Amino acid sequence: MNIDESLNKQIESARQRLNDLYEECGFGHACVLEQSMILDELINQHNRMYQTKKLHHYVQSDPQSFLCKTITLPT
Repeated sequence: MNIDESLNKQIESARQRLNDLYEECGFGHACVLEQSMILDELINQHNRMYQTKKLHHYVQSDPQSFLCKTITLPT
């Protein structure tokens, strides 16, 4: 199992736990808020990992993409 799969399983598990806690304790309970924060952090980790991969791919595929280009302004 690679890191992506592991993180996705953790996210799904945290999401299911959040749903279970919501059903058991209600929306405003502290344990529901805490689990929501745990799920948020896992999703943030996933998004950071995805953005890093996307940026790495972007840089490899087009190394000129980050270079400034001179633009001639009309006079």
